[in-house]
Amino acid sequence: MTTTLQSKIRAELAWTWVDHVNTLPIVDSNRICATVEVHDGDDIGQANAVWHASDQSLSAGQAIIYELDQLTQDLFGSLIEIPMDSIKAILVNNKTSGDGYLLVGGAATNAWEEPFGAPGDQLVVPARSPLLLANAQDGWIIPIDQTDLKIQAVNGPVTYDVAIIGTLANNQQSSSTS
Repeated sequence: MTTTLQSKIRAELAWTWVDHVNTLPIVDSNRICATVEVHDGDDIGQANAVWHASDQSLSAGQAIIYELDQLTQDLFGSLIEIPMDSIKAILVNNKTSGDGYLLVGGAATNAWEEPFGAPGDQLVVPARSPLLLANAQDGWIIPIDQTDLKIQAVNGPVTYDVAIIGTLANNQQSSSTS
């Protein structure tokens, strides 16, 4: 089976700010938007794999480890293996409206460190907030001994979505294991 992937990385911040102090209101209504089209392939500015999970739930203190070089997805009627070699973008969306937040990164062993800076570093994703990390041109490599992405719920239960686009290991196509 031949597959192709067309993806878009988009971040936007929009606002309308009205100052009612003057007799005529002053309005600042604007937006900043960054959009990158990522076409199919395994070169600079390209991706050939996507993995995603919706409505994932973790109880307070619970963590999950995603092995980036061994991701699987039930897709196209069968279980698809998605062994990532590099990550072009990752989106973690904390959908929780309570006090629970997510810590992303910092796995105890084999931690994927590329976008986080130093070993053990973690990023906080507060309730009702997204985290988008992107390196659309070069991507972040997944070294053989740094494959684990940890996501942990803190201070309450959390429901989240996660999506990753990148390139496949060994320049291969996604394979079915049905």
